Amino acid sequence: MAGQSGTEKKIRPRLKVQLVGTEPFFGPGVKTLLECIRGEGSVRDACEKMGLSYSKGRKMLERAERELGYTIVERSPGGKNGGSARVSEDGMRLLSRYERFEKELTELAEEKYREIFL
Repeated sequence: MAGQSGTEKKIRPRLKVQLVGTEPFFGPGVKTLLECIRGEGSVRDACEKMGLSYSKGRKMLERAERELGYTIVERSPGGKNGGSARVSEDGMRLLSRYERFEKELTELAEEKYREIFL
């Protein structure tokens, strides 16, 4: 390929990794939501931190759990002091595997980008 211009050096690939069943159900948004639930201990607080409505966040989790066939967030109902939530063991395993998959695909994409474009 011809010489590298300053623009070419700044260009890089970016992947959006999604898991899809009958519909897309797990990607960067659900990943971030699970990470926020881990930190906040509450679906509502995690959604607020992300700038999501609670109903949207709840639907994202329900869709993922429906597609997966298992619980990724264990919830305790609210009450006077509010509810709580934690990422289940299955949810933690999914999160870990997704992060590994995303990392390896990103590394492969960067390698292929250099091979093909540079």
